[in-house]
Amino acid sequence: MALPPPLLRSKWLPLLGWGACGLAFAGALVRAMSASHPVPPRRLSEAERATVGRMCAAEEPRWRLSTMHRFPGDHWSQDDDFHASERGWALELSRREGVSPTEVFRAIDEELHAQPVAPPRKASASPSKPRPFYD
Repeated sequence: MALPPPLLRSKWLPLLGWGACGLAFAGALVRAMSASHPVPPRRLSEAERATVGRMCAAEEPRWRLSTMHRFPGDHWSQDDDFHASERGWALELSRREGVSPTEVFRAIDEELHAQPVAPPRKASASPSKPRPFYD
């Protein structure tokens, strides 16, 4: 459906387009301003943080053993796989408890710094050693 030639040359056509854009923008702005804000996740209490830290410490030997079997002799890959397991556990716990992952990692960190680290726990990173080839 083509517009008649006089309407194409009309000075009102561009204003109509800008008006439609302005209405769409105003509608989006009203919708954004009236949207509800998400409830911030709750924070762990000191006792809950200590419990979460102990729970993670109890899981670490199993994670370390699993990574040693998957990557024998490759300490960097063992650490990488261990931290992937730790991250998955922390994210699952944060979803289940309704807290942010930061709270869970803070609890793990506080527990790790609360006492001297003894094997199989580790508070350092393995140096990255490039492999001569990758499969």
